[in-house]
Amino acid sequence: MSELDTFLMSDATSNETMMLVCLDGFLTAIVSGPVMPKPSEWLPRVWGPTEEDAPTFDSNAQAERIIGLIMRHLNGIVWTLHQDPDQFEPVFDTNVFDGDEREYVDGEMWAYGYMTAIDMQRDSWKAVFESRHGAVVLRPIHLLGAADVTPEEEELVKTPTQREELSKQIPVSIEWIYKFWAPQRR
Repeated sequence: MSELDTFLMSDATSNETMMLVCLDGFLTAIVSGPVMPKPSEWLPRVWGPTEEDAPTFDSNAQAERIIGLIMRHLNGIVWTLHQDPDQFEPVFDTNVFDGDEREYVDGEMWAYGYMTAIDMQRDSWKAVFESRHGAVVLRPIHLLGAADVTPEEEELVKTPTQREELSKQIPVSIEWIYKFWAPQRR
């Protein structure tokens, strides 16, 4: 993963390119959702929201290698969720803050990636939004990753401790979402 991480942070990509943590969330939503879109539908969004964000590869071989690493990461998520969804472990950031030596788990960028993928396919996710438990299950991901949170919701993610607690709820949410869509997944 370090080769992919290094490329994503390199000058070959734009400031809009997803970093590895965000990419992990994005790919997890693609895998755990109702429909697995074609790479041609989702891969451009990895690089950024516009065509100008596309990376500058040194060669076709490098492009194939990087896209291969992204696909390998996606396939690893597929395998884990298919084999044992309760063992899924998202790739989260950890942060240390001035005056506090404790290291906090922070799933904010992961959740942002997940929400980005949901937003790309919002209509196909409608059944989760309307389900009895959907709002509760999506709550930690929404609070940490949605762009459109209310001022009341912002209060729930102000501190590192709040973000860490929500982040720790995400693996259970992903297990539920994956199982929810399993009968319909195409």
